[in-house]
Amino acid sequence: MHVRTRADLGVPVWALARHAGPAARAVSAYKDRGRPDLASPIGAALAAGVDALRAAGEIAEASERPTVLVPAPASARARRRRGFDHVRGLVDVLAADLAGSVPGGPVAVAPVLEVRGRVRDAAGLGARARADNLSGRIRRRPRGTLILATPGAPSTVEELIGTPATVLLVDDVVTTGATAAACVGVLGEGGLRVDGVLGVTAA
Repeated sequence: MHVRTRADLGVPVWALARHAGPAARAVSAYKDRGRPDLASPIGAALAAGVDALRAAGEIAEASERPTVLVPAPASARARRRRGFDHVRGLVDVLAADLAGSVPGGPVAVAPVLEVRGRVRDAAGLGARARADNLSGRIRRRPRGTLILATPGAPSTVEELIGTPATVLLVDDVVTTGATAAACVGVLGEGGLRVDGVLGVTAA
């Protein structure tokens, strides 16, 4: 479904479901309640979402251009608390599912964003506070950082910049859009045009 965010992203935002009921409980259990095994079904659901976007003409078909998946970054503190990078885990499953689909196309995972410095837990923060919390703290990793790719997909950031591709920023929960907006802005400044943001749920 299309999502309207308070932050202006300049690109379409989609989510699989509202952040309520079973969907919200699954996301919460996956990232904060010791259920990393849920990456598999959630990642598969994201792949089905990408298929639906292609079928609707929202994004290019797999055969037309490589699909590049950029995980929204987590802070070092959040990764330590959870014991893993929860969005990267979903993106890896999503990429493997897309790469194995028929008909398929080149797929790359581009973990090119990072959070630097201290950030507050965003839970309970409003749109302005979320934006201020992230201001200047989401950055692109140094040029030359390798990305994981299947044959036919760009294999470095430099190659990605020069290759027509469908670039999707992937996150778990889209709330105000502040995180996505910061990520899309940083990627755009570095020459990576984002085609859309895909979340598991939208709050």
